[in-house]
Amino acid sequence: MVYLYSVLCCLFLFPYFAWRGGQALGRRGRKCLWGVLATTFGLFVVALMTHRMIQADWMSHVMNGSVYVFFSSMYAAGVVVLINLLRHIDNRLFGFYTYAPLWKKKRVRQGAFVLTLVVFVACLFVGHYNVRYPQVIHQDLYLTRLTKPGEQSTKRLRLVFFSDLHIGEAMTPPYVERAVDLILEQKPDLILCGGDFIDHLSEYAYDPRVMKTMRRLRAPMGTYFVLGNHEYRADTLANIRFVSEIGATLLRDSVAYPQDSLLALVGRDDFVNEGRKSIEAVTQGVDPARRPVLLMEHTPASIDSIDRTPVDLMLCGHTHGGQIWPGQLMVWWKYGIASGEKEVAGRRICVSSGVGSAGATYRMGTRSEIRVYDLYW
Repeated sequence: MVYLYSVLCCLFLFPYFAWRGGQALGRRGRKCLWGVLATTFGLFVVALMTHRMIQADWMSHVMNGSVYVFFSSMYAAGVVVLINLLRHIDNRLFGFYTYAPLWKKKRVRQGAFVLTLVVFVACLFVGHYNVRYPQVIHQDLYLTRLTKPGEQSTKRLRLVFFSDLHIGEAMTPPYVERAVDLILEQKPDLILCGGDFIDHLSEYAYDPRVMKTMRRLRAPMGTYFVLGNHEYRADTLANIRFVSEIGATLLRDSVAYPQDSLLALVGRDDFVNEGRKSIEAVTQGVDPARRPVLLMEHTPASIDSIDRTPVDLMLCGHTHGGQIWPGQLMVWWKYGIASGEKEVAGRRICVSSGVGSAGATYRMGTRSEIRVYDLYW
């Protein structure tokens, strides 16, 4: 859907750029600008109409490109609006531009055009980089409740948590391979996936290249998944089956005890499933006296209820850290956190911005990540 929105919005943005940009360029430059924008828009329209029929890596790049151009155009349009606002203020209060010689006005318009172009190109590269090169965030978590006063921790466990891979049109097999390589480089004892591992259509996940890569997700204590809202969008049964096909374990309102009950791992179904169990029901019967208790839930909607559970660490995804600025503000308003960590009633809450992205491989104001926790008790 984001592809459709990007093309429709560019239908209005491109003429605006051509009009404003044409004021700074000569006749030949104006024609060239119109030609570039018209050609780009035509290419995106053709791709939008045919991309469902052509499932190929090059088509994914074209579709990604349409969204790259759209979001970068939005930021560039912000620069143009700001420049015109400053010009209006100058006209009312100062007159530096209004009464300047024509040659100076021309130089100012050309400078504004160059600045807008620089912002556009910079946003293309930054948006791409923030997705394609995830950061690895290492954190230590000492479970003092399981360690007697004055004694040192005797157990250590390394888990890698990732979410929101969104295998699909945007997240192509080479990127999936890069993400899996990064996860395995951390030498985890336990691998956890917080949902939205498939974006929309399961055909992309069942690509032989993707299947081969995802089957490499192995850890001594196992690999566990929970479902996210995107797994319920289409082909839900195929998306559920995908987890077992790659050799992982799916937790749906259930508890697992890896490595002879060294820890309790609780996996809750996503809020899209209105019939899922309450957080109290899912964690009922879990004995926290001798082991850490971890909870995976895709959407961080249950944070305020965590104090009614024996959970030590809650792992969530879904937010993408806002993905596109200023989306962070809207996510924070809804959940009280866009990404990162917080404590609630002595419990550690982690909301990951995710290792992939939805709609297109574009992020602004946030970055893809995987989380590495070393637990000590």
